[in-house]
Amino acid sequence: MNLFGLPKEIRLQIYSELLVHLEPIVFLADHGPPSPPLFRSKRDGLCPALLQLNKQAHSEASPLLYSNNRFRFPDVFTSISSATDSAHITPFLSQIGSQASLIRYICITFPTYPSFYDPQYDGARFRESNIKNLELIRDKCTSITTLELSIPPNREDFVFDDSSMAIETLDLLDTRLKGIPSLKEIIVDFQVYSEEDLSDDRMKKIRDRGWAIEVTKLPKPIWISIDDRVEFDNKEDCDAYNEEQLQFECQREQEKEDERWEEEYYRRRRDPYWKNDSDYD
Repeated sequence: MNLFGLPKEIRLQIYSELLVHLEPIVFLADHGPPSPPLFRSKRDGLCPALLQLNKQAHSEASPLLYSNNRFRFPDVFTSISSATDSAHITPFLSQIGSQASLIRYICITFPTYPSFYDPQYDGARFRESNIKNLELIRDKCTSITTLELSIPPNREDFVFDDSSMAIETLDLLDTRLKGIPSLKEIIVDFQVYSEEDLSDDRMKKIRDRGWAIEVTKLPKPIWISIDDRVEFDNKEDCDAYNEEQLQFECQREQEKEDERWEEEYYRRRRDPYWKNDSDYD
């Protein structure tokens, strides 16, 4: 069957089945290089190779892939001097070139942490890497309508504390987001463990700026021992168990080594042809 012999509406349905995912497309990055390559976190059934079929397929399918999906980017360590992580979006936007203008939905980590006090400006400032990311989204993703800012577990206190610097940083972020003309919705996604509650004060700080709120309930974290035999509900107990197991393994290896030397010693003592046994006396 010739794909391009079908009505365009049917082709678009086929493209959607192969290129649009209900869940966000999650990118990961290796740790190590200053600007590591991105790769998708799992096999999600997408078939982006379809775009390479021919020019017609690329022209018809590209808007579906980039406009109808949500793209979630990881944080990477940016530099020793700034000692911070920031969203790693540059490789993807550079790779797709002008297609970045089709993107409507991007998910990144909330970019205000860590901010810092700049005495020259007598106030809070963003890290340069966070500024560049927001400028890149503004300049390249000219059709973006939704920006989702996720706050990982246990980080909300740094973002929404009562200090003047935290409030200034939120105001700075608000100003920069308002500088993205196409942006219509800002979602702050709190990633919390199931037993945690969010304070009304934090909710108010978000709603006062016109941002939407989502809460993602995460399963209670577990730590698995180094031998994959025991689960713990806290890191301290897991580390203590691992240390105990390592000491036990070292002791057992030493005992085995001592046994081997003892066997060798008596073997040589019993051997009438072994003349160089003075070291064993």
